[in-house]
Amino acid sequence: MSGTLGKRGDRARAFVPDLIPEPKDIDRTGPLDPKEQRDLERIHAARDNHQHAKWMRGKALEAAFRRRLYRGEDGTRTRQEYLDDEWDGISESAAYREIGEWRLAAQIADICERPAPDSHVRALVEVADAQGCEPVAHWYGELRRHGKETGRRVTAEVVANLADFLRSGAEPERLEALFVPRQLPSAKPRKPAASAARPAEPGTGAPVSGKVVSHGQEGSFPNLGTSGAGGSDTAPAEPGRWTLSAEHVDRLSACLAAEAQRAGISPEHAADLLLQALAADERPFHQWIRARVTV
Repeated sequence: MSGTLGKRGDRARAFVPDLIPEPKDIDRTGPLDPKEQRDLERIHAARDNHQHAKWMRGKALEAAFRRRLYRGEDGTRTRQEYLDDEWDGISESAAYREIGEWRLAAQIADICERPAPDSHVRALVEVADAQGCEPVAHWYGELRRHGKETGRRVTAEVVANLADFLRSGAEPERLEALFVPRQLPSAKPRKPAASAARPAEPGTGAPVSGKVVSHGQEGSFPNLGTSGAGGSDTAPAEPGRWTLSAEHVDRLSACLAAEAQRAGISPEHAADLLLQALAADERPFHQWIRARVTV
């Protein structure tokens, strides 16, 4: 789909690092010449080799488990002991997740002539378990083809939309509809505020309160990616008490639960990942907020 078999000669054979062009500065302009096109193909082959190796890893894990090769020379080693010894100590649940994904990943790589990102495979693996890898991979290939023809990015959210269609038993009539952004769950009627500001019990939907406190620099919070001392983009926090409304609790909880189910993880894990993203140093959260503030 992304090129002819003739252009993919390097991808069809076992990849070796020597195929990657040496990184060096070359001042060239204009269209790529045949040698440059070959170098670019080999660069892409290195990219795809990484993703292919990941689904092969899942197949290898399944072979070790189902053939009971993990038991070792004395026949007493457990699966987890084997993973500790030979697979960098990954958990059994992580191993079974890779085992559950490799067939779909391999089918997609065959249909699309290149592997899919992990997030795309995970969004579709539940549907593939129920409907088979081949039809799901076919629709994913159609989605990628449509995105390429129309210049639209196939994001994990778009793939999740495809999974929703396939999960419902309906085939998307117009692939363009899958590129429409998701909406947050609709807001529920606002509940009366609690008479006393106190931590809510998990899952009750009650307001969550917390006192704004200072940590060294006024207005900054530890591990939340704020600027260092003297940064011009950090405003002091207002003193007092901050409260997340019951409406926000309900909407965020519903959204997290829905997206966690699509990703095949628990809502608690999804919440942890969200907090990690908010605390990421790459782009402080206050900058993300400020870019979206309407004056």
